[in-house]
Amino acid sequence: MRRIRIPRLRFYQLLIPAAVAAFIVGVACGGAEAPAPAASTTGDSGGAAPAATSPPAAAVGATATPLPAQAPQAMADTGEGRRLVVLTESFGNEVWDPKFESGDKHLWHFPLHSHLMTTDDELAYTKDGLATDWGVSADGLSLSWTLREDAVFHNGDPVTAEDAAWYLRYIWDDGARSVVRIRIWRIVDAAQDNAAYEGDNTANEKEGHASVTGPNEVTITFRQPALNFFSDVSEVGGGTGGSIMSQAHFMSLGSDDQSRSDGLIANPDPGSAGPFNLVSFTAGSQIVYEKRDDHFILEKRPYPFDELEINLIAEAATRKAALLSGEADISPIDLDSRDELEAAGLQYRFGPESTVIWINAWNCSVDAPQTLGYDQSREQDADGNYIGDPQGTPLMCQDKRVRHALDYAIDKEAIQELVGGPDVFHIAGTAASSPSGVGYRPGGALDPFPFDPVKARELFVEAGYNVPEATTPDGTTLEAVTGLKDPVMPGGGDEWNVWTWEAGATVPKMLQIVEFVCDDWSTYLGLNCKVNVGEEAAIKDRQYGGKIPGQYLVRSNEHSFDTGSKLVGRFGDSEGSYISYDPLVDPLVKAALAATTEEARQEAYFNALSQAHEGHWDFAPGYLDAPYAIGTRLEDWRPRPLRPSPSALWTVRWAN
Repeated sequence: MRRIRIPRLRFYQLLIPAAVAAFIVGVACGGAEAPAPAASTTGDSGGAAPAATSPPAAAVGATATPLPAQAPQAMADTGEGRRLVVLTESFGNEVWDPKFESGDKHLWHFPLHSHLMTTDDELAYTKDGLATDWGVSADGLSLSWTLREDAVFHNGDPVTAEDAAWYLRYIWDDGARSVVRIRIWRIVDAAQDNAAYEGDNTANEKEGHASVTGPNEVTITFRQPALNFFSDVSEVGGGTGGSIMSQAHFMSLGSDDQSRSDGLIANPDPGSAGPFNLVSFTAGSQIVYEKRDDHFILEKRPYPFDELEINLIAEAATRKAALLSGEADISPIDLDSRDELEAAGLQYRFGPESTVIWINAWNCSVDAPQTLGYDQSREQDADGNYIGDPQGTPLMCQDKRVRHALDYAIDKEAIQELVGGPDVFHIAGTAASSPSGVGYRPGGALDPFPFDPVKARELFVEAGYNVPEATTPDGTTLEAVTGLKDPVMPGGGDEWNVWTWEAGATVPKMLQIVEFVCDDWSTYLGLNCKVNVGEEAAIKDRQYGGKIPGQYLVRSNEHSFDTGSKLVGRFGDSEGSYISYDPLVDPLVKAALAATTEEARQEAYFNALSQAHEGHWDFAPGYLDAPYAIGTRLEDWRPRPLRPSPSALWTVRWAN
């Protein structure tokens, strides 16, 4: 079957300048999803939270074949005077105000910040971050952290519980850019109902849900159990949700939130608390950091370099040239260059379970609050009624048989071969869960459907649709079924529109993967499939803005250790799930977020993930271990699992 590259469509005219886009609500960060809607309020938001229990310990399942144990860093090599040069193909949305960040911040902002909770090599929470202890109240509604006493901001001010309480109120807000922030904001316990704080009234900061409850102690209280919030404020959560910035510095930057945010974007360094100072930032080009020799984390993570230079280089050929010339030390790079680079003395490293191929459509369910499973993108009259049909056209993806057929029709092994084989692409896990994640079980219950075009066509026909004659990869001819009805294209017209964007080097052949998927849907199901390629934020705006209901995205997304936020944000929020609300998933994920023992937690997450997998509102052909090359100046480097960008830079070992 010939794979055809589809010309890219341009959506750059939909982009909004960062200073304006920062205040537009509803665009998610790649896979930063969120907890469920507010339930009845219990618990005292202003009182101390007794540490009745600790959060469940993290546990890692099977990951990619591990490298041998890394030798301890040579004591003589402190990294004094050394500069580590890392290349990337994206800085996210390049917004330094953490309230409005969008995109991957696992490397680009992490050096600037410390998190409340750190993790060890097995992803278990450790007390080496800004918090030295934490706990959960007896009713499961309040989470508390005790802050370390030796942490300071870069301007020398101490990190206090007052700063932490302000920060939790500031970034987990209705005005945040990330949907995970907004949905968590909706379930925190506050002095008034959410309506009092929403929309244009976002300056009316929620009161009561995050407060100082003791010496160096901060507590956040929810209206329902949300123990997954520990993940959201830890390193495994991604982004800066668990960092703390200086309230005094922020307030000094202007007389209102807009000017303060602008000032923070211009220079976030003085109010930050991470192990590196921000030396310089050139938009779309370069970030330079300098190590703070007195930072508390260096005892456990002795970064063996004084300076970190991160260069944004979109072109793979330019990144490869920089590696070969010795100008770069670490870069994401595709496997097509492996023989050439290894022959030149470079090595490859892989970030295990870093990136999932995520296939989803928006609001297919009849229970979805925004569309009720209908195509509401059609023309409306002056009164807002849909012309010709007050509900719109039923979406094909309402029917579970259609959703299952789409998965069975995809040749996963062809994708696996395309991107580097079974050592790199793994046909395992769901769109939310990977083998290292909470609740995953080996054995196939939470794995992609096998490639089965016969089964796919049977389901499609059972749903009432014609299928064309087709030939399988082994040469079997499948007869056409006619006399039913042709597939109904979401949005009208005669094209089955699929949307995507270039994922960069973490998924080096993303566009070809999408073309493979589109070809399979055309070949076996008769969908006139068209790939539309645009800019990430613009396509998210289109999807979450309701402009392409029922139209599929085939895109990359980061995998997560704790999938609670993803399950709720996608399927368990009756007021605003941004994939499709599923009332069968809702109670299961609530039970998962309330589990306090590891055994109960694993069981509850498995049950919730299983129901989401059965619903198949989203699905995945598999996940990748992100490929990186390290230059000849380095002897070793060990990226962490579940990270879609370079991580654990303290594990760098110099060659000499």
